Amino acid sequence: MAARAANDTLSRPKEPDNMKNAGLILVLLLCSLQGCSWQENFVITNETGSDLVIEYEVDIPTSGFAIFDEHPLYYKLRPDGDVYWNETHEAVDLDTARTLVKVILPTGHGLIIGRLSNDEYSSYDQYFINGRHFNLKVLRIHGAHTLTEIRPATFDDHFTKKNHLVICRMK
Repeated sequence: MAARAANDTLSRPKEPDNMKNAGLILVLLLCSLQGCSWQENFVITNETGSDLVIEYEVDIPTSGFAIFDEHPLYYKLRPDGDVYWNETHEAVDLDTARTLVKVILPTGHGLIIGRLSNDEYSSYDQYFINGRHFNLKVLRIHGAHTLTEIRPATFDDHFTKKNHLVICRMK
């Protein structure tokens, strides 16, 4: 009986190591999916020479996800006007209301006011995947002697797309 059991073990073909194969497939899948996620940032850059006051109001969606948020970050700009991503600053909101934001944007900096994840921005009234909402009600940019007011219907007149940035350059 023991000889038969030993003989059965020897005559069975080797089974592939399913755990190794599953692990390899999982690693390959994760590596391939890492490149599939991206963000498009909505940025206002200050290339004027004096500080700007940025005020905007957002809706808080009852479902889904807001594109524009009430916690903006600002970044230093490179000499060519592109965002220098390695130097982040949290903007201080000068307004205490939850849906209103008022910040001072120093010259030579860009302010991130919103993010769109895994979707490409084409216009304010497009269909957004994953329950995203274009929730910007109004944006006001106060310069030394100018006021620019942007509403959803005029948003695309002021913001242009460059790679994964939707950018309004104030010069």
